Amino acid sequence: MKLNLKMIVFLGLIMTAAISNAGSVLSVRLVEASHAGQGMGTGLGDVSRLLLDNLPFKSFQMLASRSMSLPADGVASLSEGIVARCTGSQETLKVVIERGGKAVMQTTVALRDGTPLIIGGISTGRGKMIVILLAK
Repeated sequence: MKLNLKMIVFLGLIMTAAISNAGSVLSVRLVEASHAGQGMGTGLGDVSRLLLDNLPFKSFQMLASRSMSLPADGVASLSEGIVARCTGSQETLKVVIERGGKAVMQTTVALRDGTPLIIGGISTGRGKMIVILLAK
């Protein structure tokens, strides 16, 4: 019986550690990607390599950045009439991107701590707007 109790306590400690290592904050950034100019805007240093290596654009400018707690159940009003509605845990995060009150993207994602995820491709007259999600 003592062995079972020790095992239960050990498993409880492991579960507590796993939960405490999960991200507690969701960062939502709206970025404009274009061929007008070159370079990386302020606030994108942590994702600059990801953007330059994976997207066919020369210029990236952050239009807005918002945060909410995880598990999420909120709305991030960004810029250019873009709103991100996020609900759920970082393992099953439902994201709806709206423009002018209409859903333009809807997905469910699993985020890993510290690993940014790019979603989007909303056309603009200058290029594309993308949303970068990051659990930290």
